[in-house]
Amino acid sequence: MPFDAAPHSVKTDCLICPVQTCLARRGDADQASAFGDMLAPRLAVMPGQGALYHSGDRLRSIYSVRGGCIKASTVDSEGNEHIRGFYLAGDLVGLDALGGGVCLSTAAAVVPSQVCVAPLADLRQLMLRRPELAQRVMEQTSRELALSLALSGDYSAEQRMAAFLLYMRDRTAASSVIRLPMAQRDIGNYLRLATETVCRSLKSLQRRGIVSLSERAVSLVDEPALRALAEPVGLNQVSYPLPLAA
Repeated sequence: MPFDAAPHSVKTDCLICPVQTCLARRGDADQASAFGDMLAPRLAVMPGQGALYHSGDRLRSIYSVRGGCIKASTVDSEGNEHIRGFYLAGDLVGLDALGGGVCLSTAAAVVPSQVCVAPLADLRQLMLRRPELAQRVMEQTSRELALSLALSGDYSAEQRMAAFLLYMRDRTAASSVIRLPMAQRDIGNYLRLATETVCRSLKSLQRRGIVSLSERAVSLVDEPALRALAEPVGLNQVSYPLPLAA
């Protein structure tokens, strides 16, 4: 069912959910059942139609992305948006607010999306009962930190683009064609590049025979060359585990 046609509130059964890399599925069947029992009904979220939470809100739930793409962003005093991250299927949204309990950004859909809702108080109780669940929350927190540090270095525009394309390929389980849910403007904002620089970098990679471009899709033509270009950024060290459950 398309996300824009899906009911806004549906209970999730983690044991039959197609997302194999979410927190519930990176463990055994008992963990998946316990996680599913704790969840509130999942939500359909649409671009431009509200947010999961806003910067400054009290954190009440953690959200697991079931499909689509969620972006976290802030707006400065001059009205400029700053994208802090993109969240894809299997990711948890809101972990950066766990410590202080106040949301540090606004989380909204990039494309029609669905999220599963884990009430914070219930999630904390479940993590106390199942320490392996807490361990996996820590693992994603560590990956988010590693990703942020990897992209904060002084790299060229082409190195950043190459690393981002490979990251998106790995996250979307694509073969050689990466379909990007976000616009070049958002990619540039996230990578701290001008939109024009993103466009020039992609066209340069295409001229060099490394990629082929189409509407919001990038085909990898010479992956070894792309990996060599991206290697200094270090995103290849940010791993996303496969589920352990059968």
